Amino acid sequence: MPELTHQLFKRALIVEDLEEPREWLAELLPKALPAVKQVDTAATLAQARTCMAQHAYGLALMDWGLPDGTSENLIRDMVTARPGAVVIVTTIHDDDLHVFPALRAGATGYILKSQPTAMVMAQLQGIERGEPALSPSVAARILRHFHGQTSGNLSPDSSQTEEVSTPLTEREISVLRLLAKGYKSSEIAGLLTLSQHTVTSYIRDIYRKLGISSRAEATIEATRRGLVA
Repeated sequence: MPELTHQLFKRALIVEDLEEPREWLAELLPKALPAVKQVDTAATLAQARTCMAQHAYGLALMDWGLPDGTSENLIRDMVTARPGAVVIVTTIHDDDLHVFPALRAGATGYILKSQPTAMVMAQLQGIERGEPALSPSVAARILRHFHGQTSGNLSPDSSQTEEVSTPLTEREISVLRLLAKGYKSSEIAGLLTLSQHTVTSYIRDIYRKLGISSRAEATIEATRRGLVA
């Protein structure tokens, strides 16, 4: 890998509002890319901007939906401030309404957090070889989009994406209720006598089923369902 890329990746930023995925990515990133020597983390857009005011990051992993908004403008600002910066969206959504706005904002990769760790690791390692960090379903969606344009189909900007609502299980409802009350995944695990890894899996499934991507959205949905006052 060229020395320029080594310097570009030396300090990385992870923007993720959930504690366990944030810690998981912070631990995984230097293993996948040894050039990364320092990993800073932020749970909100505001925290991320504070970090960006202090450091010029060449690599960032960002969740799309955060408590104080989407990362769309944050992505634009980072790639503008640091030419050549690699910004990868790490989320659970692979639909047109999330993928294409992220790529238009300047993201150079899009990874689904619901994938096995080994797969995420491999996608991150590909960055050193100049490969875009894209989950297979996302890459397939991009190809379908351009094939559709060739056939004269509607683009993602003008088409509507339908979300199929899947009912939550009783256990997922319990996790959602505690999540909305402000409990961390480790605390939820203790209260429900589950492993923290299991709780994180439940949270990912809840987000996927509800079509949300942040704790703030989970709280709104729990309130709407009458799970919390």
